[in-house]
Amino acid sequence: MTEGGKAKPVCSTHMLMMAVLAVACSLGSVATSRVVCGMCEEPDRFVRLQVSTRDRHAESTQPFSHPFRWSVEQWKPILRSIQVRKLGQGVLFIPVPNGPTLPAFTPAEVDYLSETLTRAFAQAQPSEVVVFGLTSQKTKEISEITTGAWFVIDTQLHLILGNYREAFTMSSIRELLWQDPLHMIAGSLYEFVPGPYQSLPREDNGLRTFLIPEAPQLALAYQQLSLGAPPVEGGHEKGAPSSAYTDSSLEGKLQRLKQIRDHGLITDDEYAVKKKALLDGF
Repeated sequence: MTEGGKAKPVCSTHMLMMAVLAVACSLGSVATSRVVCGMCEEPDRFVRLQVSTRDRHAESTQPFSHPFRWSVEQWKPILRSIQVRKLGQGVLFIPVPNGPTLPAFTPAEVDYLSETLTRAFAQAQPSEVVVFGLTSQKTKEISEITTGAWFVIDTQLHLILGNYREAFTMSSIRELLWQDPLHMIAGSLYEFVPGPYQSLPREDNGLRTFLIPEAPQLALAYQQLSLGAPPVEGGHEKGAPSSAYTDSSLEGKLQRLKQIRDHGLITDDEYAVKKKALLDGF
C-alpha cells in the first residue's frame, strides 16, 4: 500500500475521535436538571427544571423571577400567541422568500405545555430555567424535534428555541437533545414573528455570534397577553382560536385581575399594584 493509502485511515480515525470527543463534551457539560411532575417526563416529550450555567439564557447576571405562578388558562393565550415562519433557504445566490407565518405550537402542544409549565414554574428556583422537548413522528424513519427553554425576568417571559421541527433519524440525536435542549443541531431554520406585547431581544452581531449562531429568542409581556390582549393580525387563519379572554376593555381586564387574585394566584399587594397600573394606563 502506498504512503498516501496509509494516510487515509489515520485521517478517518482522527476525524472519528474528534466527533466522539465533541459529543462527549456536550454531554459532559449538561447542567443539573430535575423532574417536577409525572406528566412532565414522557417518552416523546418533557418539561423539567435545569440549573442555568450558561450566559445564553440572559444578557445580565440578574437572577430569574422564579418561582413564577401562572395558571393553565393564563398560559394558553400566551402559547397560542407565539408565531414563527420558516426562513427562505436560497440556492446559488437565488433568494427564496420566507414561509408563511404559523402558530409555533399545535393545539395538543399548547394543552401539554400549559399544564406542565404551570407546575414547573411554580417550583422553579431563581437559578433555574424551564427546559422542554417535543417530538413527533413525521414518517416511519423520520421524526421531528422541538426543544428550548423558558425563564422570567421581571415582567417579561422569555422563550429560546434551540431547535424547531428539526428532522432526525438517529436516536443519538434525540438522546443528546434530551440531555441538552439548547444544543443546536443545525442553524436556525425558523424565526419568531413578534406580535403585540412581544419583542426580539437585541442580538450580539459580533464575532461570537458569527462563529456560534444564537438560538432565536422571544420576549413576551405575559401580563398583557394573558389579560385579553388582541390576537396578532394575520397571525391566525380565519376561524382559528384566539385568546381565552377576548374582553380587552379596562373593565374586562380589571375583572380578570380580580379573578386571578380571588384564585390566590397573586397577593393582595400585587393585585393593588397591577390594578393601579391598569388604571394609570387608561
